[in-house]
Amino acid sequence: MNLGVIDYGASNIFSVARALKSLGANVSIVDDPIKFKGIDKLVFPGQGSMGSCVRKLKEKEMMNPLLEGIKSKPFLGICLGLQILFESSEESEEQGLGLIDGCITRITDLQNENLKIPHMGWNNIKFQKDHELFEGIADKQFFYFVHSFIASQSGTSITTTNYGEEFVSSLALENIFATQFHPEKSGKLGLKFLNNFINWKV
Repeated sequence: MNLGVIDYGASNIFSVARALKSLGANVSIVDDPIKFKGIDKLVFPGQGSMGSCVRKLKEKEMMNPLLEGIKSKPFLGICLGLQILFESSEESEEQGLGLIDGCITRITDLQNENLKIPHMGWNNIKFQKDHELFEGIADKQFFYFVHSFIASQSGTSITTTNYGEEFVSSLALENIFATQFHPEKSGKLGLKFLNNFINWKV
């Protein structure tokens, strides 16, 4: 089993790769179109804006291989790796991958709590549906977040989290799973989640 961690040139991928390796996974860094060959599962950790990410993927000619990989292999998107699955984002003019309907929006303080943006730190996730990747993880456990933009709703939602408003903290669509939280920064529960992904059979 070979896990490919996508490196499009503008994200810190090494904490994710290190966490996966600590669990015994065979990890390859995918930073070139040809390196998608021989990969069994894909992990897309992301920081920064959707626009910058899309531009760099196109510059490196990785967009089409990435789309083909997402459609055919187990895929885990983390943070921006969740947001890029959507059609668009208020953050950028560039379009997302369009695999999930909807637009990513800026966090709004609907409850007038003078929230700090970005949402940074620990927050709990609430199950909306069961999923294999949360096997052995109880409802309302805390995971680590760093983000300013959200998917406020989606029919693909597995968990939600509240920060000024309710937002999608994880989602699933067939072989695709994505989290707004950072499992690699979420201690033992995050490692449990990543181990579930390593062993996930779609």
